[in-house]
Amino acid sequence: MAKFRYSARDKDSKLVHGITEANDKDDVITSIQSKGLVVVSVSAIAQKTKAKSGVKKLRRSLKPEDLAFFCRQMATLLNAGVTLLRSLSIMLKETASRPLYEAIDKIRTDIEEGCSLHDALAKNKKIFQPLWVSMVEAGEASGQLSATFDHLAVYLERAGSVMRKVKGAMVYPVILLVVCVAAILIFTLKIIPMFGDIYKGFNIELPALTMAVMQFSKFMQRYIIFMLIITGGVFYAAKVYVNKTLAGRIMLDSFKLKIPLMGVLAQSSIIERFAHGLAVLIKSGIPILTGLDIIGKSCGNKIYEDAIAGIRDDVRTGKSLSGLLDASGLFPSIVTQMINVGEETGRLSEMFDRVATYYQERMDTMVDRLTAAFEPLLLIFMGATVGTLVVAMYLPIFKIATGGAGQ
Repeated sequence: MAKFRYSARDKDSKLVHGITEANDKDDVITSIQSKGLVVVSVSAIAQKTKAKSGVKKLRRSLKPEDLAFFCRQMATLLNAGVTLLRSLSIMLKETASRPLYEAIDKIRTDIEEGCSLHDALAKNKKIFQPLWVSMVEAGEASGQLSATFDHLAVYLERAGSVMRKVKGAMVYPVILLVVCVAAILIFTLKIIPMFGDIYKGFNIELPALTMAVMQFSKFMQRYIIFMLIITGGVFYAAKVYVNKTLAGRIMLDSFKLKIPLMGVLAQSSIIERFAHGLAVLIKSGIPILTGLDIIGKSCGNKIYEDAIAGIRDDVRTGKSLSGLLDASGLFPSIVTQMINVGEETGRLSEMFDRVATYYQERMDTMVDRLTAAFEPLLLIFMGATVGTLVVAMYLPIFKIATGGAGQ
């Protein structure tokens, strides 16, 4: 027998919920009606049984792609006329992430109990950001929930595309860097000491380069554990300082914007997220003040977050958004000029969309150029470092051979 979750109303129109076992849904309805209750909804609890039996295993992690897929499928189902509860039940069978599965299950239960969708989303803050809640609330009020999920899907897919490109571009340089560090450690901790033992048997004066490399090897052998402990402690203290203190977060976010080359990429990413997020919110019917409040908190940089909060307060007094963005000094003139055109023509969402598209294309170009520049630089560094170590070890052999030939 299968388990079913049901909702019904009694003679006083009070909502009653419960879980029962039956052969099928018709038996559940018959059983509920025999108790004098009016059936509101009946749904099978099949997914949990399936997961527990091992037929479908759920991932413990939640990827951005999971949320984008959820939005895209919800938009398709709602646009096809499938009810909200039925759509959520279908998504329970489709999701591969356990955190998202549990969140959808809770949302469905809350809706069955009479809760609105945006309120149900707000109860799962770890998964659904305020942007979701505001957009869904506007979609519910306007009756355009499918369009809202479609806008969210585009937003998430676009953000995911940028992150995938950046991560993909960093794979090869990171591999080269790891190989380089591993090679240096192997040389200094294993190979160089072996050569040192060999050269002790020869009564010769070692070249300066060889002596320096051997002294470095001895230093690493003595203090490598201590250095690792110190480095780990410093990283842990810095992480706590950044995550737990406002001053630490401001310092880190300010430093990110000042790093050569990478700072420009970080700024472009923030502006793209800001512009695209506001475009999506405005299209969904969210007021500009509410949009600025939501985007400011989710832009990912404390410097921009504080600046956007100040801009929001000034916009409330009637000042021009484009002028305030320009005065902040954090937004290039191309951004403020396009926003100014949007304000004058009444096409603000379109202009924000164009700004986001421009910066996404700019980031793609920058990532390609940085990758093309980093790879040969890392190869040169790796070759020069390992080559220096090898030459330093073989210089005494050349000296011995030369001395032997002279005798």
